Amino acid sequence: MRQSYKIESFNNRTMDGDQLMSDNSFFKPTLLYKEFMILDLIEKDANITQREIAKTIGVAVSMINGYLDDYEKKGLIKRKKHSSKTVEYFVTKKGVERKKVLNISYLNASLNIYKSAKENIFEFLTQIIDKGYKNILLYGAGEVAEILLQTILIDSQIPINVLAVIDDDKLKQGKTLVNTIIINLNSINDYEFDGILISSYTNQKIILDKLFAMNYQKEKILHFFD
Repeated sequence: MRQSYKIESFNNRTMDGDQLMSDNSFFKPTLLYKEFMILDLIEKDANITQREIAKTIGVAVSMINGYLDDYEKKGLIKRKKHSSKTVEYFVTKKGVERKKVLNISYLNASLNIYKSAKENIFEFLTQIIDKGYKNILLYGAGEVAEILLQTILIDSQIPINVLAVIDDDKLKQGKTLVNTIIINLNSINDYEFDGILISSYTNQKIILDKLFAMNYQKEKILHFFD
């Protein structure tokens, strides 16, 4: 039995949808994530500098020394000073165990976010199926299309066939996205399909204008971002 989930509205976003995905705005480093990252960076490279750590994590260099002092007091790391400017860092056994705990916690939190997002996508696709759409084309070969395709691919409960992905970028045309061919708009007549799903947030109006210009039926245009 399929469960019903609330679909979150995208209308009140203060940032562009593609920008949200590209700059990882949902994953700004918390103190716990910084701790995990610092331990991980040190474990991979004992000679890493504080400046390199700061650049990777996205914080001021002045903050890194404070974090390292704290981790050293807790017994998570050790420092070996060769000179005032050259320092080697080592993650202790306690630090390795701490990193494992942080890693599991991060993966668990990420998995919960993934499950929630997948449920929303599943509900959206279920609505499309209930309206009689089975064979569709996506318009916009970006992150949204990729996520939709992957969701459909791994979930056998979703009886939707994405025949192709339309994109206006000539560099993408002829290539594939999740085993699905990317085509130009003029090639849609080569396919028998029920509707076109706009899978781009940024270019919705441009896509709509192009579809209307070729007299494509408005009622057969599906919107992921409505």
